[in-house]
Amino acid sequence: MSLRTVLTIAGSDSGAGAGIQADLKTIAAHHCYGTSVITAITAQNTLGVQSVEGISPGMVAAQIDSVLDDIGADAIKTGMLFGEETIRAVVRSLEKRYGKAAQGGRDAAKLVLDPVCVSTSGHSLLPLDAVDSLRTELLPWATVVTPNIPEAEFLCGWNKGSIETVDDMKRCAAELAKKGVRWVYLKGGHMPLPKGDNGEKVVVDLLLDGESGEASMEERRFLDVKNTHGTGCTLAAAVASGLAHGKTVADAVSDAGDYVAAAIAASYPVGRGAGPVNHFHSLMPRSLPLPNHHSPTPFTDYLIRASGDAWTRYVNHEFPNSLAAGTAKLEAFLHFIQQDYHFLKQYARSNSLAAYKTEDMALMAGSNLIVDDVIKETEMHVKYCETYGISRDQLQAVPESVTNIAYTRYVLDVSARGDLLDARVVTAPCLIGYGHVGARLLSSTPGVTVNSNPDLNPYWGWIREYGGEWYQGCVKSGIELLEQTLAKSPVSAQRLDELARIFTKATELEIAFWDAAVEAGKKTRDEVMRHEGLPV
Repeated sequence: MSLRTVLTIAGSDSGAGAGIQADLKTIAAHHCYGTSVITAITAQNTLGVQSVEGISPGMVAAQIDSVLDDIGADAIKTGMLFGEETIRAVVRSLEKRYGKAAQGGRDAAKLVLDPVCVSTSGHSLLPLDAVDSLRTELLPWATVVTPNIPEAEFLCGWNKGSIETVDDMKRCAAELAKKGVRWVYLKGGHMPLPKGDNGEKVVVDLLLDGESGEASMEERRFLDVKNTHGTGCTLAAAVASGLAHGKTVADAVSDAGDYVAAAIAASYPVGRGAGPVNHFHSLMPRSLPLPNHHSPTPFTDYLIRASGDAWTRYVNHEFPNSLAAGTAKLEAFLHFIQQDYHFLKQYARSNSLAAYKTEDMALMAGSNLIVDDVIKETEMHVKYCETYGISRDQLQAVPESVTNIAYTRYVLDVSARGDLLDARVVTAPCLIGYGHVGARLLSSTPGVTVNSNPDLNPYWGWIREYGGEWYQGCVKSGIELLEQTLAKSPVSAQRLDELARIFTKATELEIAFWDAAVEAGKKTRDEVMRHEGLPV
């Protein structure tokens, strides 16, 4: 493969979170070769911009010519351009290299324009007299312009705060497109919108086709963190890198949006103010590795590893071992199967809540499939109980035990209060753990007594169901859904720890659930039946 090159024309950030420095990091992270033209030098850190000094327009033009005459550029990105004469110097250099914008020059240049006007800290980065030149001379060169909401309002001459809804974003983007730009990618990070009734917020980014007028939108979870310095520069450089690789504009901006979201989630503190994003999050050592041949399910592996010995105690519990051996007391099995029936009802409700918490139809469909599988599983429990003379109505009337209530209410509470990932994680130990146990016991693991004769072991059917093809397929689908949910919602290291604590708590409650079955085995069958409210 030939090396793709991206030229960034922007200001220098001495704090290295934005500007030329952020651009070059981003370009490198996208496996392109970055070249640079510096338009201004800033004295800048995480607390703000203290001073700005421009580079002469002649020197800016000389830098552009030097790079393009020798190295060339598969795409170009502009950022802070300092002043009117600098903008005109850039336009003259583009015309010299590519011809007129309207006569094919724009298509050849593949210019991504980040209309840097004001820093996040409020420092003016583009004089008012230069804005007209930006609108009339440089915008027609842009394949994509990537304003945030304040920049879009400024470029259209709208009052600050005019954009309050997604429809306002569409109108503003359409007005920007009339100024000659081919595509408008209007970023919604300054206007997080509520999602559902659990306090979650999302960011809506809008891409408008300047020729057809058609708009598409992408929604990502809003991360309320302070390390967002340089996100505009970073996104525009990522879009330019995508175009350099030959991606369509739609794919380039979508991938860039995902890259920036993950960079924000993976950021770490730098300085005393608004720190930078983590430009090399995909290249640096990760607390959560990318899927690979050794670990195709890294999120699941992380959760299990983070639960410590709780997972080992759970999947090697004496109760399922006694079922495999056929030595479990009937009283223990009856208590378990009846309480598990009630647990599964709440489990189904939790997965229904998970479906409610997403607008991604594939993720919603995955939750619905889990509910369908749970219904099948509860019917297995009904058949077991009927074998022992317990009717469906009697099973339904059995009250939930205190242990079961503690577990099911935790699952429902986390699912109701949390987001989609919370609902997935809190239900994962049950799904995955039963799969581990079933597979382990069905394969007659050394050191565990297994009686696989169904005539001698009345519980062997239970082992066969959970170790068999149907349930193992459910586990595989559930893990894939868990991994996909995380992939579509990048999280910070702190959030990963929070999810691990939820997973561990649910695992401990699973252990308590099986402990209760063992305790029930110490009673007589009549005592168990009376306790469960069943006729003796």
